[in-house]
Amino acid sequence: MKVIAFAALAATAGLATANPIAVGQFAGNTIDNAGVATGTIVVDISGYNSNDAQGSPLNEILTVALGVGAEMTGIGWDVYLTTIGGSWASEATMNFGGQLFLTPGVADSFGVTNQNYNSGGILDLGDNGIPNTLPDASGDLDIEFFESFVDNGGSGDATWGAGSTLTLVGFGGNFVPTPGSLAVLGLGGLVAGRRRR
Repeated sequence: MKVIAFAALAATAGLATANPIAVGQFAGNTIDNAGVATGTIVVDISGYNSNDAQGSPLNEILTVALGVGAEMTGIGWDVYLTTIGGSWASEATMNFGGQLFLTPGVADSFGVTNQNYNSGGILDLGDNGIPNTLPDASGDLDIEFFESFVDNGGSGDATWGAGSTLTLVGFGGNFVPTPGSLAVLGLGGLVAGRRRR
């Protein structure tokens, strides 16, 4: 039987040592949908799979071109998760450039089928004591989909279902706060595509 303590989430994530985000971390904090002028990028993660431990060449990676000088200051999610075999929802994790780790199903230590997890709005990183997330030197932010505990080595542990989206909020780079630009960004113009390590 697997037991993953909430407080030990970062330790159980293998190489994950930077700021893990779990739904419980935001309890009592205000959801920030206002504030300074920022831009929003909606990223569709439908069909992405969490296959293996962090850093495995079997993992799928989504690259989002935030642009040089960009900073991600907030995040929201509305995702549908299905686990495979003995895998638990609390094991499916997203790694944002080694700086931020998101586990939407952190409280569910059991398997799920098309389970919806929703942040309820945009969660401001700074308001929650988490540093802004930065892209690499070329302006790209890699999102690695991995498992904190591997149940089905080499064959996949979880998949993000149809309609699963992440909302990234920030400033600089391609975070352009004009409605015309946001419409273009919503079409996925910034997503470089799926790849494996």
